[in-house]
Amino acid sequence: MKTPLIALAGVLLMTAVPAISQDIIVSAEEAAAVERISRELDRNLVAADWSRNRSAGEGIAMVRFQRGADGRPVNVKIYRRSGSGSVDRLARRAVNRLGLSVPLPAIGGDGQLFQANIIVASSDAEFANLSTTLGKLEKARLADPRERAVFAFSASPREAG
Repeated sequence: MKTPLIALAGVLLMTAVPAISQDIIVSAEEAAAVERISRELDRNLVAADWSRNRSAGEGIAMVRFQRGADGRPVNVKIYRRSGSGSVDRLARRAVNRLGLSVPLPAIGGDGQLFQANIIVASSDAEFANLSTTLGKLEKARLADPRERAVFAFSASPREAG
């Protein structure tokens, strides 16, 4: 049996917007900050002890949150459920652990909304399928101009050990 893959998929949504014909400029500082957060979230997913939840299922969980005054996530909520309660709990736990070692950077203004698009898949083929689904979901979501200011994170697939 293949080891489940835990991955955070998607792109920095601010840079995804040009796909629907709108130019957005993201500073190098913001891009670096989002990459750091992505790596931390990826580590949190692995640290959430996925090995005990191998039967948790597969799916895409979208988690939204804001940065609190202490640099920790606040108002953490599932924006879109994965269809698996275990996947959703894993995603929320990983987001809630952000900022423990280094505070989240202050990207955007007060109240900036962040979104973590988390894919959990048990095979490369399922990961590819869910990534395609996520792309379609994000394209539809970004059709709403209010959604274009949301920052989201990306990371590479990681095998749980």
